[in-house]
Formats: sequence, C-alpha cells, structure tokens
Amino acid sequence: MSYTSVFHCLGWAVVLLAALMLLPALTALLDGDTALAWTFAASAVLCGFFGAGFALATWHAAGDFGKREGFMFLVLVWLVLALFGAVPLHFSGLPGRPIDAFFEAMSGLTTTGATVFDGLESLPPAILLWRALLQWGGGLLSIVLAVSVISHLGIGGMEAFQSALPRGEGASLPARMLQVAQDLFWIYVLLTLLGAVALWAAGMSAFDGLCHAFSAISTGGFSTRDGGIATFHDPIIELALMAIMLLGAMNFTLLWAAFNGRFRAFRENTEVFYLTLIITIVVFAVVAIFMIGEGEGDFVSGFRGAVFTAISALTTTGFSNALVLPGIDPARDAFPILAPILIIGLVLVGGAAGSTSGGMHLMRVAVLFKQAQRELLRLSHPHGVRVLRLGKLRIENAVVWSVWSFFFLLILVLAAIARALAFFGMTPEAAVAGAVVAVSNAGPFLYAIAPDAPAYAEMPDGAKMVLALGMLAGRVELLALLSLLNPAYWRR
Repeated sequence: MSYTSVFHCLGWAVVLLAALMLLPALTALLDGDTALAWTFAASAVLCGFFGAGFALATWHAAGDFGKREGFMFLVLVWLVLALFGAVPLHFSGLPGRPIDAFFEAMSGLTTTGATVFDGLESLPPAILLWRALLQWGGGLLSIVLAVSVISHLGIGGMEAFQSALPRGEGASLPARMLQVAQDLFWIYVLLTLLGAVALWAAGMSAFDGLCHAFSAISTGGFSTRDGGIATFHDPIIELALMAIMLLGAMNFTLLWAAFNGRFRAFRENTEVFYLTLIITIVVFAVVAIFMIGEGEGDFVSGFRGAVFTAISALTTTGFSNALVLPGIDPARDAFPILAPILIIGLVLVGGAAGSTSGGMHLMRVAVLFKQAQRELLRLSHPHGVRVLRLGKLRIENAVVWSVWSFFFLLILVLAAIARALAFFGMTPEAAVAGAVVAVSNAGPFLYAIAPDAPAYAEMPDGAKMVLALGMLAGRVELLALLSLLNPAYWRR
C-alpha cells in the first residue's frame, strides 16, 4: 500500500477546491461584503497551502498508484474535500456549528441537496454560490471517478459500464483520471453555461439561473429559495430544468461522443433506452390515471407536477414544483400520482452510470431484470443456454453476482441507517425516508416522502453524522467503502 501516492492525488484535489473558493470571494467583494470576501480568500489560501504541501511533499510517489490505492482514494477524496469545503462555511459563522458546516459541505459535494440552512433568500450571494459550486464540483468529480476509477476497479458490476471514451488500458489510475477530466470538463462547463442561459431566458435572474444550472447539471438539488422551484411557478423554467436534469443523468461519455460526431453511441447504449422507457411509462401512467378519473384537480397542472417530480426523482435531483418544506404536506396538485413509494423507487433506481445522479444506476437495474428474465425462462427450458446481454455486451455470471451483492448490501445499509436514525429519535417513516434519500443522494425529497420529518437543522448531531455517512456510502460505491473495513485489505 502506497499511502504517499494517495496523499499526492488528494493534495491536488484540495488545490482545485481552493481555486473554486476564489469565485465566491470575488462575488462577496462585488457585493460589498468585505468580511465574507476575506473569509473565502483566507480559506482558499489555507486549503491551497495544505493541498499543495501534500502534493509537493509526496511528488516522488506520484506514479505508485494501484488498485488498492484506488479504493482508498475513492473514499478519502470525498471526506477530505468535505472537510476543507466546510472551512469557509464555518468561518462565515452562518451554519452555526462545525457539524452543520460539514453536513452542508458533504451534502453539496455528494450532490445530495440536504441543507441545514433556512431563510435562503436572506443569505449572502457568496454563500449561495459556494453551495452551488460544491455541488457542481462534486458532480464533475463523480463522473471522473466513475469513468476512470470505478469502472476499472470493477466495483459492483461496473465492468458492464459502457464507455464511449477510450479505455486507457495500461495507463495508471491518476493518468486515466486526468485524461477523463480533460475530455469531459469543457463539455460539463458548456452544458452548465447553456443551462444557465436557458434559465435566464426563461425568467430567472442571472444569479439564480447560474446557481440552479450548477445544481441541475450536477443533479444536486440546492436552490436559492426556501420554496425551491415552486417559488418561481413557471412552466418554462420547469421545462428548462427537466432538460438540464436529464442531461446530468446521462452517461457523460455519450455526450462526449455526440460532441465528436459519434451519435451512434446513443443507439448502442442500453441505459439510454431504459431511461427513455421509464420516463415514457411514467408519462403514460399519469395520463391513464387521469383518464380513468383517479387524478385530482386540473389535468394540466397535475400532469406538469407529476412529470417534473418523476424526472427530478429519477435523476435524484430533488427539485420540486410544489411547496415541500418540513412539516408541510406537499401540494396535492403536484403529487396527484406520485405516492411516496413511487418516489422511493425512482430515486433508488437513479440515472445512468457515468452520470452525476445517485441511486443504483440503470445499468445495474437492467442486469437484475435480465437475470430475473433468464431465470424465468429456465423454468420452462431448464437445459437451455441463455446468454445475458446488455446491447451488444455479453454479461458474465461474475458480473451478475457482483450486481446482486451490491443490491444486497444496499438493502442492508438502508436498514442500518434507518435503524440508527430511529435510535436518534426519528419516527420509523422519517427514518426510512432519511436513509433512502441519503444513500440515493436525493436529500430534498425527504419531506415529499415523510412530511412530518424534522428539518435537517433540527436533527440531533448523531443523526446528521449518520446521514452524512449515508451520503458518502451512496456516492463512493458501497463495496469500495466496505472493502476498507475488511482486515484482509490492510494485510495484503
């Protein structure tokens, strides 16, 4: 185990985070808040000093980075960046306590969207921008790690991941991370800017449009308003957000292929088909229920609310065009069809692998369904040979068992987190909802599933730490996190 190579990569990651802090520092300066500008500037210097120190002190071990180092880096990078990302929040004095600043930073980086802040409209623009930037950076990091590290380590069946980028076989993990980041960064930036312009053209202010574009492309869910998207109450804004959220839930290597003129990659990728299929089923289900008279209220507003909520849930963003706040039952015209159990199912599925969304990912769900179909066929043809395929890719049995192991561990982790939350005083309904939205990285949906759940700021410190651990587990891949708890990992 080469710890120095892990610290070297972590050091450069912290340096990049420190560079992002300069943007809210400039925002605070332009807003006339000199004290907050100095807070972000000093935090950037502090984080940059530590990050550069680690990177330069471990320069000699930069190339010694293997599979075991990849597992450790995959877990530590989120913890380390969350700790440093909490620094300006803590010294701003706004979250109240260090645990709240850490919770907010972890929620942002993992694109969960759970927040301890209230009165968002009264917060300084620099703080709102920093929250949005944490999600934006975390979304990019999740894509880079999924494409360059997780798929190569073969965690949870990710051997079946279909990448349109060159595989980079033979290159070291840091080299692959750097190459993937270079290939996808400008596409990520361009889509973000296009989303911000679209939201501005739809009626948002330039600042609100930029922050919501950061949150939507990263499928994060942070907003600049307490009421979220419901505050704007504009169908054009909702259409723009749905498009941005769906882009964020796509396999970004396919978007890279499209930018390079290789549109065939979309036809060959099975996750695009399943994403389209689920959305189509939801749309037809909403229409059918209204036609048989089960829907309540106006069809147009009900249809609009249900489809927006379904896309937000499937992409694990957490945006809602209904007023969803702690202790307030969601407006029924926005949730005429989507019962809490359906929202839970959608957020657990999530978007495509290689996207910014959380959840299991469509690739794994497709493998589970195809395996179930194969077992059913064996009942009628026990001696038949059935090859499991995703598109043109043949799925070996080892990959199937790996996906089943991931699914089994997911259920165990959800149960353990729900039990821990109940221990800290949450009701069973709120505990289960909290576990689901934390592991699926869809924090704002807590109150759509359990309206009586306490506000995140009012939860005990123990519950906040449990939820932060759930966010981490949902983002780093469960098997990678649990592998570090295996004594054999440290002995080899």
